[in-house]
Amino acid sequence: MAKRWIGGLTGFVIVLILVGCGSQGATGQVESLSPEDMKETIQDSEKVYVLLTDASEEEKRDEYIEVVEENIEEINVKEMNAQNPKIVDGDMDLNEIGLEGSELFQSLSYYEDGQLQNRISLRTQKYKTLEDREQAIQNFINDTSA
Repeated sequence: MAKRWIGGLTGFVIVLILVGCGSQGATGQVESLSPEDMKETIQDSEKVYVLLTDASEEEKRDEYIEVVEENIEEINVKEMNAQNPKIVDGDMDLNEIGLEGSELFQSLSYYEDGQLQNRISLRTQKYKTLEDREQAIQNFINDTSA
């Protein structure tokens, strides 16, 4: 009787572990970084995805983070808000961090060895529908992660 109980409990624990790994292991995430951490990440990473927001309203910033999280699977994205006081006050310049190019704000960029390789705008005005934007994000991820 005790062996059955222990065996059942062990099986239950294994199922919980597998479910936990499956739900967390297969999804990407967006991690917000300070300007200093973003500079270090871009310089030190072989490959990195960067989401740059420029929203003084937290709700708008969260919207961009959410749309990226919903459309990435196993990719980890680093996010920085250009409204960070160090940027706004002029203590750091976006070029100094390694962020460059046109249509920088509200964009998802892909860097290899510190160099911009590709970028996609996340602004809704760029797309006919929200589904078009989601498809564009999927295509961007597929093209850059291959």
